[in-house]
Amino acid sequence: MKYDFRLDSGDKNTGTVYLPDEYIGEKLPVLIYSHGWGGNRGLGAVLQRVLEKEIALVSFDYFGCGETGGDYSLMTYRRWKENLHDIVDWIFEQSFADTNKIGCYGFNSGSTSALRLAAEDKRIKYIISVGTCISVHIGMGGGGPAKLLADNIEHLQSGGMVKIFGVDFPLDFYLDTIINAPIQKHIVGNIKCPVLFLQGLEDNTFRCADARMAYDLLKYENVPVKLVEIENGDHGLDNVADKASGVIFEWLDESVL
Repeated sequence: MKYDFRLDSGDKNTGTVYLPDEYIGEKLPVLIYSHGWGGNRGLGAVLQRVLEKEIALVSFDYFGCGETGGDYSLMTYRRWKENLHDIVDWIFEQSFADTNKIGCYGFNSGSTSALRLAAEDKRIKYIISVGTCISVHIGMGGGGPAKLLADNIEHLQSGGMVKIFGVDFPLDFYLDTIINAPIQKHIVGNIKCPVLFLQGLEDNTFRCADARMAYDLLKYENVPVKLVEIENGDHGLDNVADKASGVIFEWLDESVL
């Protein structure tokens, strides 16, 4: 069964709750889908398989995306992290939620906001990161946000906009992306919950490198962390959904649920 919702605070994010068909009112572990850049709350093949698990799945549209809407040029990862925080607040008020078992499935840029929030909010009990994006490493084909900021600093400081991934962004986006990147301020020493990095090896070089780097950093900090790389897996692992969901189920049963 499923139903839609809209928050009444913050950016008034829209979302959908998926509950087991035979749900009779018991408390359930909750998995929040944190979608990626320009995406929406629609579920890909891997999460469609995850619906087979006896959990509640909460999917929502970040600011600038889907039915939530908003000017995408005003998006920052800080704002997305705050959206995710608002969703967690909402879940804590729901009768279906086992609030001791709330986790995030972060895809691509959605892993950025999930990792940021997990470093600050201990209500997040586990993270599944797919196509991991440590935000300072986005858009590296064009030099990345640090190069764009350095090359255009006067223009941005005077109120101008600079394009990345086809979207014009102001200074605030670049400062937030660089200064508050998870690799610099959030991962090391702050994330304590179990983390699964699930990475397709047919994904681009930067996503593969980010998953390995984040894994190494958390392992060094003695965080319960696992990295699984799937040969031939694409960016979202949709082409290997059965294998990816099997890894997720095994990890959840062993490490979380």
